[in-house]
Amino acid sequence: YDRRETIAIQPNVALDIGEDVAGYRLHPSFTRMAGLYGDGDVAAFRMVGYPDRNLSHFISQDIHSHGVRGDFDPLGINESGWVARYADLYADTALGAAALGVGRPLEFEGGTSNPFMAGSLSGFNFTRSGVSSREHAHRMQTLQNVLGEFSGGALESEAQSALDQGLQLTDQIQAAVGEYNDEATGSAFRELYQNNSPGRYMRDAAVLIRGGFETEVFMTGIGGWDTHGDQGNEVGRQADLIARLDSAIGVFSDECKAMGVWDDMLILISSEFGRRNFENGSDGTDHGHGNCVFLIGGGVTGGVYGPDLTSELLEENWLPGPVDFRDIYREILSGHLGVSDFSTIFPEPQDAGVQTLGLFA
Repeated sequence: YDRRETIAIQPNVALDIGEDVAGYRLHPSFTRMAGLYGDGDVAAFRMVGYPDRNLSHFISQDIHSHGVRGDFDPLGINESGWVARYADLYADTALGAAALGVGRPLEFEGGTSNPFMAGSLSGFNFTRSGVSSREHAHRMQTLQNVLGEFSGGALESEAQSALDQGLQLTDQIQAAVGEYNDEATGSAFRELYQNNSPGRYMRDAAVLIRGGFETEVFMTGIGGWDTHGDQGNEVGRQADLIARLDSAIGVFSDECKAMGVWDDMLILISSEFGRRNFENGSDGTDHGHGNCVFLIGGGVTGGVYGPDLTSELLEENWLPGPVDFRDIYREILSGHLGVSDFSTIFPEPQDAGVQTLGLFA
């Protein structure tokens, strides 16, 4: 496009994704994504947003995390993340929902089910003493004995239960990590994940899946996309970020296929907003509205969704966002996770009503 003269991806290097979506291409770093699209396992959405757009990272992130555009008070529920509300209803076990490598995301806050959050599975353990690490097993057994004989009031009992659950989870998770990393019988894919975000975190998700845990929702992320400058074109900062994401998705999809769970898996890639239609003076792009969202998995109906691009739209500062991100999320919950009642998970009425997208056969 001629308003991206420096950072534009030229047609001869962009990845063609088929005649059915003529005019659309993928970034050349999306090699694995292009292959998955060719298999019918990628749904790409144009112009995703929400009403009354806001171009602040923090406000827009909060809107996506809450799944609510306005205030909570008129809705009759406490402020909370949409994953927390889902977990309370459908995945209220210790590992029903898991956030890996993203701290304590707002999506997971405000519920009652305490979803699992860890920087890494290997680090989810009780710290060994720097003075006498050989006594670690003895200290853990002593703690278990004390907890087993404890009796007290309601608050103390909650603390006892949390500690006891933590002990059980560390044992189960470390056993799963050990089995996954076993040189003789562990995963053949463990060395293929890059040691970065999101590679190491998607590997942790594979550990939990292979370990047979009951996790319904995984969340992780990769930062660094606020590229107001020096985006590059087919090489550069943006290309490097895409390549990292593409590699992690590619290895994870291969491992899920090997485990026989790819048809039960769905990867959602989204961000808080899109970028402008033209580059700035620093060879980058500034905040825009209409965004691109990807759904990837064996059960998705692949293709390109959303309004068509027109020359008039491309002349605007940014694309509109007529596809409400919550419509995509609702369809994931219904078509992928079997949820029929969204009144608590997404309680806010939408001005344009709910759109049916047809993502699942």
